[in-house]
Amino acid sequence: MTDSITLDSTDTHGHSDHDDHAHPTEKQYWIVFVILAVITAVEIAWSYMGLEGPALVVPLIIMMVVKFLMIAGVFMHLSFDSKMPNGRTFYLCFGAAMVLAILVFLVVLAAFEFQI
Repeated sequence: MTDSITLDSTDTHGHSDHDDHAHPTEKQYWIVFVILAVITAVEIAWSYMGLEGPALVVPLIIMMVVKFLMIAGVFMHLSFDSKMPNGRTFYLCFGAAMVLAILVFLVVLAAFEFQI
C-alpha cells in the first residue's frame, strides 16, 4: 500500500506552496554570522578595557541591540517575511521600540543618579 497523502505540495524545483516568501541566502547567513562574531569579540574586548559606568554599559547595550535586530531580522525571517502583513515594518518598529525603552531606562537611572 502506498502513501498518497502529502502534507504540502512541491513543484519540480522542490519549492513548497506554503513557502512563497523570501529567505536569506546561504551567503547572507554567513555574512551575518561573521558580523555577529565580530560584534561579540568587540563586546568581550570592551568589557576588559577597564571602563566603568556609562562608558562601559552604553556601548555594550548598543551592540546588544544591533545583534538582536540582526538575529530577529535574518534568523527569525522578520526582515524577509512578506506573508506577514508589513513584516519589515513590524521588524523596524519593534527595534525602534526596544531602543526607545532602553533609552527611557537609562534616562530614569540618570535622573535618580543611580550608578550603573
